[in-house]
Amino acid sequence: MARPKKDGKRATGIQGKKGFLYAVISYTVIEDGIKKSEKKWIATGFKDTPENVKKASAFRDKLLNNSSDVLPDRNISISDFCDYALSRKKREISDTTYSGYFYRAKKIKEYFADIKVRELNEKMASNFLDSLFETNHLEQRTVNDIKVFFRTIMEQALKEGIIAYNPIEYVTIDKTLAIKYAKTKNTDDQFFSYEEAQLFLSKVKEHELYELFYLTLFFGLRREEILGLRWSAIDFKKQTLSISHTVTKGMVITRANTTKTDSSARAYPLTDEQIEMFMHLKKKEDYNRKLFGNGYYDSDYIFKHEDGTLYYPDYPTKAFGKLIKKIPELPQGITFHGLRSSCVSILVHQGMDVKSIQKWVGHADIDTTLRIYAKVKDKEAKREVSDKMTCVIPLKDYNTD
Repeated sequence: MARPKKDGKRATGIQGKKGFLYAVISYTVIEDGIKKSEKKWIATGFKDTPENVKKASAFRDKLLNNSSDVLPDRNISISDFCDYALSRKKREISDTTYSGYFYRAKKIKEYFADIKVRELNEKMASNFLDSLFETNHLEQRTVNDIKVFFRTIMEQALKEGIIAYNPIEYVTIDKTLAIKYAKTKNTDDQFFSYEEAQLFLSKVKEHELYELFYLTLFFGLRREEILGLRWSAIDFKKQTLSISHTVTKGMVITRANTTKTDSSARAYPLTDEQIEMFMHLKKKEDYNRKLFGNGYYDSDYIFKHEDGTLYYPDYPTKAFGKLIKKIPELPQGITFHGLRSSCVSILVHQGMDVKSIQKWVGHADIDTTLRIYAKVKDKEAKREVSDKMTCVIPLKDYNTD
């Protein structure tokens, strides 16, 4: 029987110990502002054999490429470590995703301030989550998003040797507080019915955003898609409309030739009436260009202010909210995004199948379409039951009193 190999160096940065190979990485740590050089042994999982040495070296090279040679101060504050973690994340994610992370980090920094990462414990983390309900009055979904982000940050601290364990892993959200601060929302109010959609459009015919609302409702467009609509997307000869450009709000306003998902990039046929509508908008734009002269801001975007300046992404959202308040006959809980769901509602009402609806509105996941489909069917079924019950169990005629 072969004698086991002695522990020792196998290649540059690779050590054999107790029958396994380890990657040894030298790095600099900062403790109370003083730099120190240390070595870290990382298990490769490979057995100590000659053929595995190259694999272990490749493993070590990958670690070196994915990490910095200077780690954060071991006495770093939670606030500063959030900034450090965000700076690393920024290279990997889109601006809109970064904006969400920035908000979550802000809540963590506001609460913990100068408390050190190494001082964090489960009780402190639990109190923080409770405060998000009690002080900030956030909903459970938002609190959970912040918790997940916080856990990811502390996982980074664990990997870098600042903490021995991740306390966020063992903290749960208080269900009593989640229920107490949940914002009640009637699911029926998230989209228009067929009749409500018609009423809404009839009430806003003279509004400057009528065409924007109409197209959003008709095609089930996202806000970033309707704001990203450009004249180059309209083919007047073939009578088609292409969705391929979006306007999003993150840390900055981003205008890009990309859509949310691959399924979001789609084309629609246009009716003669819709072509006439776009011709009307084109003539209106030409008139404004002459009216404002050199003061006109020229661009290819269709929806913009009279002087050509582009709408801020929140503009149609706020305008829609104000309009709804002036039409009490309509559900008051609906938002601008509800127009997209309303498109699905109308298509369900018209008897379209789920797959066709999914392709029309560009849902990447059919489950999203099915959820709205189920809500519409449930609402229609209850109305049908109510009508039948009214026929079977009628009320007396109160007009004779």
